Formats: sequence, C-alpha cells, structure tokens
Amino acid sequence: MNAESPRDLALSDPPLSFGTTLNRGLPVAEQIYESLRDSIVTIRLLPGTVLSENRICRQFGVSRTPVRAAVLRLADEGLIDVYPQQGSVVSLIRLSRMEASRYVRRSLETSILLEAAAVWTPAMSLEMRDIIEAQRCAIETGALDLFYREDMRFHQTFCRLAGRIDVWATIAQAFAGLGRLVRLTYQPDRLPSVLAEHAAIIDALEIGDTRQAIHRLQFHLDQMFAVFGQLPDRLRRYVAE
Repeated sequence: MNAESPRDLALSDPPLSFGTTLNRGLPVAEQIYESLRDSIVTIRLLPGTVLSENRICRQFGVSRTPVRAAVLRLADEGLIDVYPQQGSVVSLIRLSRMEASRYVRRSLETSILLEAAAVWTPAMSLEMRDIIEAQRCAIETGALDLFYREDMRFHQTFCRLAGRIDVWATIAQAFAGLGRLVRLTYQPDRLPSVLAEHAAIIDALEIGDTRQAIHRLQFHLDQMFAVFGQLPDRLRRYVAE
C-alpha cells in the first residue's frame, strides 16, 4: 500500500480522544506527547485519523509550539505521518515496521532474560507472580487497559531485575507499535493464554532452566504475529505493508 495524504486517509473526522487536563507546573510539550501517544497506542486514535494541530491546541488550551514539538516527536517514533502543507495523520500500522519491532524485542528481551536468570531469586518470582495475578484480576473485571499496562510492567520488570532498566526505552518504543496491532486485532480468548505464557517463563526460572525460560519467552513474543494471516477485511484499511 502506498502512502496516502491526510485527505485520502480521513475517517469522517472522528472526535479526537485524549486527555486534555494539563499540569501547568510540568513541561507542557511532554504532557501533550504522552497524552497523544497513549491515545495512539491504545487505538483511541485509530490509524488514519487526521490530526489538526489547531484543534489539538484548542483542546489543550495551548499554543502551537508545544503541540508541534509533540507531533514531531511522535513522527520520529513512526506513530504519526506529517505531510508538509497538508497536515498530520496517525500512521497506519506498517507490517514491515512490526517485523523490525519484533526483532528488537526478541533480541533485547532474550539477552535481558539471560542476565536476569543469572541472579534470579525467590523474591523476584514473587514480584513477577504478583504482576500475573494483577493481570488475572484485570481479565475478571474486564479492565482491558489495566491488563495491557500490567503486561508492559511484566516485561519492564525483567529489565530492572537484570540491571538494564535503561534498555527499556528502546523496548518500549518497539512495544508501542506492536501494541497497536494487538489492540486492533483484540481477541478476548488470547488473554488467558498470555497469563499462562508469562507463568511458564517464571516456572522455568524458578527451577533454574534458563534455556527453557528463553524458549518460552520467545514463543510468547512470537504469538502476536499469528494475527497477520488472520486480519479481517474490515481492519485492512488500518494496515500497510
């Protein structure tokens, strides 16, 4: 699929959905960036949504300068496409970029798990199982956003336990693009499987089987790509090669 202009991608100008309450004591551009990014990653702003900077300014009650800074930052991350003289659009989910994101996550998280396994303790197991339990509760209460936040925390915690928290920013960027695809193709039956896969990783770490823990992590990371061949026709307009 070739790149289209904002006019081509407009989806009947849906209302922009993001938080608009700012703390004036904190950097405004950073808050706008976080709000827009969260709405894009959670697909409250669907791929192809046209973003008017003037409209965003009005909703936040700010000048164009912090909005422009936030938009350009999101463009650098591949979440927004900026068309000179035309406007900005929430980027389509590009499958080629998803493959690159998978490679980044698989490579980095495998290395991090190796380092975490070398220092694994019962206390670490308890911490990770608490996260799994929080995800279980989120499923039972239908709190989908909480489930995905805890999913991210599960993977982030490995970085901290391995002493590699600075690597998380790179993984999180890959996580964002993949997360859009997962949410767009939301499958409720998949959520319990995520819990089982998380638990299987911890099971292997607890008995000191690092090789099996890595195998289970890689299997878990690969599962989200099964949706590529099952993408319904109604969702194909949000995806590009």
